[in-house]
Amino acid sequence: MQTRTAKTQAGFSLLELLIAMGITLTVVGLASTLLASSFNIRSREDRKSDAIADVQRALNIMTREISNSGFKVPAGLPSVSPNGIVTGDSNNESLRIVSNLNGMPESANGYLEDSDVNDGDEDVKFLMYVDAALGQRYIVRYERNATNQTTVLANRIDSLIFRYYDERVTYDTTINAAGACDITNVKNAAGNDEAEVSPGAAKFIVIAVGVSLPAVGTPNATGYQPAAQVQLASDVVLRNSIVY
Repeated sequence: MQTRTAKTQAGFSLLELLIAMGITLTVVGLASTLLASSFNIRSREDRKSDAIADVQRALNIMTREISNSGFKVPAGLPSVSPNGIVTGDSNNESLRIVSNLNGMPESANGYLEDSDVNDGDEDVKFLMYVDAALGQRYIVRYERNATNQTTVLANRIDSLIFRYYDERVTYDTTINAAGACDITNVKNAAGNDEAEVSPGAAKFIVIAVGVSLPAVGTPNATGYQPAAQVQLASDVVLRNSIVY
């Protein structure tokens, strides 16, 4: 006669299952929070990089075109100063310049020298356009010889300012809580304070652009990204106004 021993199978009790599920849900919740936080940071940095790239492209275009201001401009043009700046249409918020880009000497290209500023890209204006309905601000370029053709150079800015000097300067950048940018502590080559001049007397221009990014998330919450402000500046030498 054989004796068989009953086999017992051990398992999890209901309490153990509940504890295990609670631990799992807690870990998943923490992981989800960290993942959402990283997505917020990544998204915010992507928007910041895109906004800065837009402004850098706009500054490159403005710097290149403004540096040609006054190139072979014929004398006697109304409201146009010798440096090519249209004084009645230029200030700290906008800048209009003219240049005779086709005014090359006959000996250089075999063609007659152009004596006007009526061709494309020879009369342009840069300024910040505010769209109150959308709450957006743009850097725009007006092509006045093409029936005021408008080109948006950057579409995520908060402020744009032009500063005019009669020599090269160094400076510090500043930006306030509203995102408005400017420059301070402006010094000349001798290290002395340099005063701003009128647009018509300028040989050196500083362009400053402010970019603000709104806050993401709720303060004191995981993944919260506070508002950020960035300023970019570009120096422009009006090479045609300098006598060597």
